[in-house]
Amino acid sequence: MELAIKIIYVFLVVYFINGVQSIDQHKMKMGSTLSTSKIIDKLNLQPNPEGGFFTETFRDTTINLTASQLPPRFKVDRPISTAIYFFLPSGNVSNLHRIPSAETWHFYMGEPITILEINDKDGSVKFTCMGQDIGASQWLQYTVPPDVWFGAFPTKDYDILVDNRVVKRAPRKAEKHFSLVGTTVAPAFEPDDFVLAKRSQLVSRFPTLESLISIVTSSD
Repeated sequence: MELAIKIIYVFLVVYFINGVQSIDQHKMKMGSTLSTSKIIDKLNLQPNPEGGFFTETFRDTTINLTASQLPPRFKVDRPISTAIYFFLPSGNVSNLHRIPSAETWHFYMGEPITILEINDKDGSVKFTCMGQDIGASQWLQYTVPPDVWFGAFPTKDYDILVDNRVVKRAPRKAEKHFSLVGTTVAPAFEPDDFVLAKRSQLVSRFPTLESLISIVTSSD
């Protein structure tokens, strides 16, 4: 009986190890076959005016809100919510912009992505790293509040120093290094909401942030 138990134990250990290896090999195979161009094609992503790529996946038209039902910062009527995929390959950024709604980000796959927020009133800065490693304080979900300048960049593309100066790391292949997230906006996003930051204006107001602002804005 004792020998039989040992045989069963050894069998279960070998079975478990082989199972884990098979899962790891499957993950490695999946990771190696996915590329920026394949994801863009598969999800039908289009260039985003702020940078990166996107596609709208949901627009809830079952409830529509008029501008008069909303705070004054909302200028046009809109549905109650919208959702998109947002894809950011290495070497790209989401330039600073703002909208009147809260925007909730959801991390799906790929490398970590950092959301940068700049408070328009006092120039205070906030970084939020999104990714799968929650043990390293990465976020799976994060909400950007309304009317805040915000953008995003691949976390591994830059080093941010304690004084908010930026050091760009060596270029990496965009085909292999990317982040895929989703965002949900409520009340719904409308194109009239979108305000893209102008580098010269922000730098003139917050000169100590010039290095940081320059990576997430285009030249005027």
